[in-house]
Amino acid sequence: MPTGPVMVAGGAGTLALAAVVVGGAFVYDMGVVRVSVQSKKPDGEHIRLIVPAVAAPIAMQFAPKRELQKAIEEAGPYLPAIKIALEELAKCPDGPFVQVTNRHEKVNIAKQGDALVIDVDDEGETVHVSVPLKAVDVVISQLQSLPPPGREERAERPSSPDGPAL
Repeated sequence: MPTGPVMVAGGAGTLALAAVVVGGAFVYDMGVVRVSVQSKKPDGEHIRLIVPAVAAPIAMQFAPKRELQKAIEEAGPYLPAIKIALEELAKCPDGPFVQVTNRHEKVNIAKQGDALVIDVDDEGETVHVSVPLKAVDVVISQLQSLPPPGREERAERPSSPDGPAL
């Protein structure tokens, strides 16, 4: 049986492989966000983005705190209801939730598998967005875990020997 540097290298390789497998499983489990925008102009562009859904909660770690605080101010009161709605949505069978059709546009919002799918087709472009419900749930949980607006700033103020700063 090998010992010394060979055994350490083999152990490090095994750990690296395990980290890749676990990381890959996590990324796979979260799914992907798909965005497609097709312009209907003669020389219009077609933009396609396929991003691992795990990128959203990671990106939140780098978002400016003031922007996250603004999001909490605006959406905070609704986050618990959104979280409950997501849990119930995950239990629903696949199918449409909203369908709007008029002479200028067609909008379809549906559940397909574990994703919320939004399709908009109007005179200027066709847009398709697919977002895994699990990714939305993780983002909502992260927003809920942030301190309420104003609390973080007070916590950072230094206190004087006579008591806390006011």
